[in-house]
Amino acid sequence: MKECESCGAQNDDSAAFCKTCGKQYPGSQPAQIVPAPVAVAPGAEASGQAQTPPGAPPVPPAPGPPQPPPYPPRGMSGGMPPGFGYAPEGPPEGPIAYAGFWIRFLAILIDGFIVGAVFWWPFRFHGSSDADVFAIVGSILYLAAWFAYFILMTGYRGQTLGKMVLRLKVYNQDMTKVDFGTSAAREFSKILSAIILYIGFIMAGFDDRKRALHDRIAGTCVIRY
Repeated sequence: MKECESCGAQNDDSAAFCKTCGKQYPGSQPAQIVPAPVAVAPGAEASGQAQTPPGAPPVPPAPGPPQPPPYPPRGMSGGMPPGFGYAPEGPPEGPIAYAGFWIRFLAILIDGFIVGAVFWWPFRFHGSSDADVFAIVGSILYLAAWFAYFILMTGYRGQTLGKMVLRLKVYNQDMTKVDFGTSAAREFSKILSAIILYIGFIMAGFDDRKRALHDRIAGTCVIRY
């Protein structure tokens, strides 16, 4: 028997810890737990995969590193949150719905109102001695703002504010994202669609993919989502 130096309890000579206070005796080593042998299936040694003994519960896999929460949020329609003018990135899913002539015409009216509301101020001077000068300046500003607005918005998001309202988006014909070069080519091609008595715009009502003349030139199409 040996006495514990901490609490004075008597323990067996082979004890490594005091049965009363749990203090380890100096120079003693705790018993090592030897795992039970694991049966290895024939051929598993070469692959390094050990098999659990018959009847033993399956060993759960070791947890991996923590993963970020899933995005987009689950439980939402189409996997993406709905919202005003929201257009998911990447190619559209499911059957493709091309935007026809009238809904695109309404989107242009909305965009024209937005651009006009910002650049209406030169026309306040109508009737003054400088009316012609302000009319020319206002027309130039309006045209510059019109092309800049459409090129930048379409090249950046694939849609203007009018298209956001009506949930339309411009894509390349292979359903990839439109860049600024394609957007500029599309907008300047509208001049050709207009000078031929607007027939280039009317073509959208008869094309199988609702493409206007400027869509054919730039290789684009307009999708409803």
